[in-house]
Amino acid sequence: MNKNKMKHEEEEVLEFKPNPEDIEEEQEEVALTPEEEKYEALNSQYIRLQADFENFKKRNASTASFMYANGVNDFAVEILPVIDYLDMAIGAQKDEEQRKGIELIKNAFMNTLGKFGVSETKPIGEVFDPNKHEAVTVVKVEDPEQSGKIIDVVKIGYQREGKILRHPMVVVAE
Repeated sequence: MNKNKMKHEEEEVLEFKPNPEDIEEEQEEVALTPEEEKYEALNSQYIRLQADFENFKKRNASTASFMYANGVNDFAVEILPVIDYLDMAIGAQKDEEQRKGIELIKNAFMNTLGKFGVSETKPIGEVFDPNKHEAVTVVKVEDPEQSGKIIDVVKIGYQREGKILRHPMVVVAE
């Protein structure tokens, strides 16, 4: 900006000084009767209470949602050993008809858990991550591309909405 223009802008700035008589007139107009003061106090109290109640409803809804999610997670974790036992029964069963019956029961459990967002994690082929997997053993392999990857799952892991309920127990290639 050039100096002449800046000087010109500085000259245009006016200072406002209120007239004391105008202030007194405004104060006289604002003066409220006792009934109006009482109304204003009650109205502001009502508005604050209304805002407090809205905040309470939001906190309560958030807490209820959190408690529901934790309840579902806790229940799912308690059911997982039952599913493991069904898997063992399926693997041990020699009679084809009985094996199919046990598989139906397991599928019913899994469908029910699936309705609540619980799913299996099958990490075969993924790179081992100690935050997501539990290594049971490490096996030497000849293929260097397999090094550090999961080659087998000993115990299936489960998750719900991105939260790990149980880490999968895996075998990692070295």
